[in-house]
Amino acid sequence: MSTQPNPLPQKSSSNIWAWVLGLLAAGVVILGAGAFLATRFLVRSIEVNRTGTSVEINTAVGSLKASKDESADPGLPVYPGSKLAQPGGTVEFTTPNEESVNITAAHYRTIDPIEKVDAWYREQLSLDFKREGPGVMIRKKHINGVVVKSDDVAYVSEKDDVVLVVALQKRFNGVEIALLRAGKPEAP
Repeated sequence: MSTQPNPLPQKSSSNIWAWVLGLLAAGVVILGAGAFLATRFLVRSIEVNRTGTSVEINTAVGSLKASKDESADPGLPVYPGSKLAQPGGTVEFTTPNEESVNITAAHYRTIDPIEKVDAWYREQLSLDFKREGPGVMIRKKHINGVVVKSDDVAYVSEKDDVVLVVALQKRFNGVEIALLRAGKPEAP
């Protein structure tokens, strides 16, 4: 007597899809919980201190200090007779291993024509500065946060991880002078 083998029960395809969807749902829950915990850790580790015209933000990945200061000095010559147009400022980012980057800016205004201001800076700045100005730039350019249009003049020096910028922007009533220093902090 021959016996026929019992057919193996066939798994339904809906059972496989249930497993796949269950695994996907578990993955989403695990990723969501991880994102929630990471966000909670970061939010709890951020400390913000505000005093007067400055703010300091401390995190696990470093600290950031920003302050307005009328005496902010980027270390660049100030055109004679120009007036402070708006308070200068400094931004400092420090990593946990005490490496830091500073950006210091000051903004002045003069009623003198741009040709006169340009000639004065051409004499005052070292040969490390590259001049870009009318006829050189085809369109406006962003140089470390300073927008320089094609009819403006910019002097840029990049040396030893420090960028220095003098931007002269022609206005209807004179010239705005933006002075900027970005890079490693100056030695005391």
